[in-house]
Amino acid sequence: MTPPARHAAHARGARVLALRQMEGLTQAELAGFLGVTQGFISHVEKDLKPLPLDLAALAAVRFDLPVEFFSAPRDLTDEGMVTFRKASNASARDEAKVTATFGDAARLFRLASEGSGFRTADLDALRDYDEQVTAENVRSALGIGPDDPVLNATRAAERLGVGVIHDLIELDGDQADHAGISRPNQFVNRPLIATVGALPPAVARMTVMHELGHLIFDRDRTTPIRGTRALEERRAFRFAGAMLIPARVVRQRIAETLTLHGYLRVKADYGISVAALIVRAADLGVISAQRKRSLFIQLASQGWRREEPVSVASETPQLLSQAATRGISKSARQVARTVGIRYADASRWTGLPVPDQREASGNVIPLRPVRKRVAPVPG
Repeated sequence: MTPPARHAAHARGARVLALRQMEGLTQAELAGFLGVTQGFISHVEKDLKPLPLDLAALAAVRFDLPVEFFSAPRDLTDEGMVTFRKASNASARDEAKVTATFGDAARLFRLASEGSGFRTADLDALRDYDEQVTAENVRSALGIGPDDPVLNATRAAERLGVGVIHDLIELDGDQADHAGISRPNQFVNRPLIATVGALPPAVARMTVMHELGHLIFDRDRTTPIRGTRALEERRAFRFAGAMLIPARVVRQRIAETLTLHGYLRVKADYGISVAALIVRAADLGVISAQRKRSLFIQLASQGWRREEPVSVASETPQLLSQAATRGISKSARQVARTVGIRYADASRWTGLPVPDQREASGNVIPLRPVRKRVAPVPG
C-alpha cells in the first residue's frame, strides 16, 4: 500500500496563485515547471487539493523562495482596496503582478514595524475634508514651513510611520504603466507605500505623496477606484501637489506667460516635475486651459515627456530596513523565512544581503519545465 503523501504544512492555495502572479505565469506554465497538470494547479489554487510537500520544495528551489512562502497566512494588510498611480491602459496581468508583490511587501513592513516597536501612523488626526488644509496639517506635523520645499518626500512619509519601498519590482517595458501602489485600510496603522519600477526622482516624490493622500483620505473605502480620472485620484494628486509646492508658492512663481525654462527653475527648487507643475498651476487657475495645452505640446516637442532636464536627488527609504533589522533579523534569508516571502524580495526591500545557497553548493537547478507526472493524491 502506498503511504499517504505529505503536504506542505498549512499551505494555502492563495499563495500558489500569488507566486504565479508574481512570476507572470499562466497555470499551464507553472504546471510545466512543476511537472503536474494545469488542472491540478487550478485545484490547488482553489484549495480543492492540498499542495504536496515535495512540490512545495521543488517550487521553493526553482523560484528561489523559502517553503514558508506557501504557508504565509492571510494578513490584515490584505484587506482594503488597492490604490494605484498608473496609466489608464495598464493591463490586468500587470496589475495582478504588482498587487501580489505589494501584498508580501506590506505584510513584511507591518510585521517588521510591529516587532521593532516603531511608531504607528495616526493619519486620521491629519485629515480634513479639504486636501489643501490636510497638506498644511501634514506639513505642520512634520515641522515644514508653509512655503518651504519638502526636502525628502520619502523620509517625510516615514516620519509619519508610513513605510516606503522604491522600485518594488524590476519591470520591463510592458509593466511600465504602473508608478505607485498603496492599500488604505482603517485597521492598519503601519501602512506601506511603494513606487513601481525605476521612476525619475521627481516622479517618485510625487507618487509617494499621491499614495500618502490615498492612505489619508481613502481608509474607509470599500469599493475600487474606477479610472485615473476618478474624483479620488484627482484629490490624491491635489494633495500631493499641495505637499510638494503650496498654492501660495505656485501663485508667486508661476504666471500665464512663464516659459518652460521658467518652470525648470521652480522644479529645481521644489523637486516636482514640470508636467506636474503645469497641471497644478492649471488646477489652481493660475494658467488657462489653453496655456496648459500649449505647454504640454511644447513639452512633447522638446522630448521632455519621457525625460525632463534638471536633476532631482534620488531618495532612499530607511524605515523598513531599520524595522526589519530590529524587529525580525539582520539576515535577509531569515527575514524571508519568517515572513514567507521570496529571498530576493527580502534583500531588495530591506537592503540586507542574502547569499545564493544554490550557487554556493553548486546545486543549481535550471528554470525550465519538467516532464509531467501524476500529482500525489492524499491517502
